[in-house]
Amino acid sequence: METKKKKIGFILNPYAGIGGKAGLKGSDNYKKIEKLLLEGCERTAPKRAESCMSKIADLTASLVEGDKGSVGEKNFSILSAPGDMGEALLKKIKIPCDVVLCPKADTSSAEDTKLCAQIMKEQGVDLLVFCGGDGTARDICEAVGTDVTVLGIPAGVKMYSACYACNPYQAGEMLAGWLEGKEMSYEMREVLDIEEKDLDSRNVSPQLYGFLEVLSDGKHLQKAKELDLGSGESATIIARAAILRMEKDWVYIIGPGGTTWKIKELLCENDEQEDTGKKNVHGTVRGVDVIRNGKIILRDANERELWDCVNSYSHIKILVTCIGGNGFLLGRGNQQISPRVIRKVGKEQIEIVATKEKLAGLGGQPMHVDTGDADADEYLKGYYKIIFKNSDSAIYKVG
Repeated sequence: METKKKKIGFILNPYAGIGGKAGLKGSDNYKKIEKLLLEGCERTAPKRAESCMSKIADLTASLVEGDKGSVGEKNFSILSAPGDMGEALLKKIKIPCDVVLCPKADTSSAEDTKLCAQIMKEQGVDLLVFCGGDGTARDICEAVGTDVTVLGIPAGVKMYSACYACNPYQAGEMLAGWLEGKEMSYEMREVLDIEEKDLDSRNVSPQLYGFLEVLSDGKHLQKAKELDLGSGESATIIARAAILRMEKDWVYIIGPGGTTWKIKELLCENDEQEDTGKKNVHGTVRGVDVIRNGKIILRDANERELWDCVNSYSHIKILVTCIGGNGFLLGRGNQQISPRVIRKVGKEQIEIVATKEKLAGLGGQPMHVDTGDADADEYLKGYYKIIFKNSDSAIYKVG
């Protein structure tokens, strides 16, 4: 009996994540995207999509050669969005595909994503693989709802939604496993996002926009961000303890998050320096700020500014917190703290601040990193000491 041929849909948002290193916290504003491209910012999403899709490149080689094995000519086909939205990448890595007949927009807009997804749904794809961030997940959710099984390749900035694999490589492992007939399940997963206009607001949490039916192997999907910024009494206690440990003339690169925000807020209560034009004079909730001797020397820093900073000072620490619920420490919303910045500072100078409640919410699972650099991710693995207050601490695994 002939096995039914599996049909995969593939959509790539080529601009997803481009705002990460630039400190934009999102990549949905096309005027900002154009400016970043003119400034020479790199499009990172195609490389992340390639990391996933390359896992099945060797499988599609058998398709070209006419191999009738378990994964061969009659096993699967790929229906791709046109141009930079998928087709160009698949051609680059020599994966044969059919192309959706829909208008090619230079901007690769949300409407293009939704139209391609709707056409793929109508053409009966068994699995829709898409690469992007929370905005892309919203577009897919609006277009297909829970009528089509999906798998997300993470490439955005914030990445609060639960429809993505933990990293592109693991997305590729899941996709290849599904094609090879390995046992998989399907889970209803949340689509979360924050409007870009609200990203500088302290009191705005991610909103639930719907659910997607997501392919799952039970271990490689990221969880959704908890709808809480961690601003309670325990966060204040941890922040005060972190401030007491700060040393004179040391530079502290402080990442985004509720707990780290409390550090910035307490440190800068008496900061009387002039407003730099940023909305929050005390620093940023979802940005990366640099502090020395209790003063902010860089607000909402981008990756280039951080690189200049770490090459200008000899004593530097990085203070970061993980995202509540999914446990991501680096690579989600703090891409400004890039692999080269991390290596220059050294993992020994990374300090994790997190409440006991946030750690309990991880259920004993390790924290994750997804910097876009496999070597850096491997380098960051290990055990880190998390200090809650004075001698009250815990050792926690990353990786």
